[in-house]
Amino acid sequence: MKLRIYFRPALAVLLLLAVAVVFWLAALKLPLLALPALFYSALSALGLWALWRIHRLERWESWDIPRRLLILAPHEDDCAISAGGIGARNHRLGGDTHVVYLAPDETPGLAAIRAAEARDAWAVAGVPPSSLRHAALLPLLHERSPATLHAAAGELRSIIDAFGPETIVVPMFEGGHVHHDMLAALLGRIVTDNDRFTVFEAPEYSPHVSLANTPHRIVALCARWLFGLVSYYGPPDGIDGRPVDRIRLDPTDMDAKRGMLARFVSQNAPSLVSTRAYPDRLVRMNFARQWRQPFDFQRSYLRLGLAARDRLPAWLARALLPGPTGTIGRDGSITDWQQEWSETAAGGAPAVR
Repeated sequence: MKLRIYFRPALAVLLLLAVAVVFWLAALKLPLLALPALFYSALSALGLWALWRIHRLERWESWDIPRRLLILAPHEDDCAISAGGIGARNHRLGGDTHVVYLAPDETPGLAAIRAAEARDAWAVAGVPPSSLRHAALLPLLHERSPATLHAAAGELRSIIDAFGPETIVVPMFEGGHVHHDMLAALLGRIVTDNDRFTVFEAPEYSPHVSLANTPHRIVALCARWLFGLVSYYGPPDGIDGRPVDRIRLDPTDMDAKRGMLARFVSQNAPSLVSTRAYPDRLVRMNFARQWRQPFDFQRSYLRLGLAARDRLPAWLARALLPGPTGTIGRDGSITDWQQEWSETAAGGAPAVR
């Protein structure tokens, strides 16, 4: 029976250290076992490095003042994953929590189901349906439509101005899902120096792997070598070294987040409750960044994994270099905002910010 470890990286690293010690003790009698002992010592060192990086990158922050909070989500479950806890807490403190969804499900009949699930989810937190809005602004999943995005930029600016938020939460520009990346990049275009609200990106999932910036992913990859008996499920990492704010949530807020996740039956609610019920994680948006690709695809773990799938048997490639095959909606690669936003070279579209 597999041991599933959720959000406790130190326990996974401790198991790696224990295996390394056992192999070194066994190597005293059978020297050939020094090879696996060295291997698990290396994995343990990577795990200890990841724990140090978690300590350096992550910090606890409080949300004790009610605010005008705008949560922008492409899809219905994204709202609870990224900001369900602070949305519930903000409402409980007397703040105004407003949620806008921008990419309805394309499966026939499922958009209405997911919209109903969102209403049920926010009812758990006490947020009324009148505070939720569904607006189909983003292009279809596998469609590139700069014209749609240009129109969406204007509509999104109007939504923001009409609500007058103090804080905005949006999924991170991280290469996990093209709709998430589009929405974050749109914020990067339309926010001006005169705006007085704060924008946070919420990491959810990304194919990026970095020794410096994705420590939970490093622990998960190392734990895969515990003989298939252990799986580590960590919270999402950032991608570029910006601090990750972990929001302090009371048990009441965490219960609300779990209850919200449980309402998304169409999205495998039990899995959401198990893997996404962590305190909300926010990264302050950097508007000065180069809005092109979330990370360098050419020198990435993802590109190496894709190359392995082309050259090795599928089972071996997955075992050696597990992970996603790219940005959802742009499989085999990652989001390229310049391609998504720009018209043809002769079209004279504005320069990518």
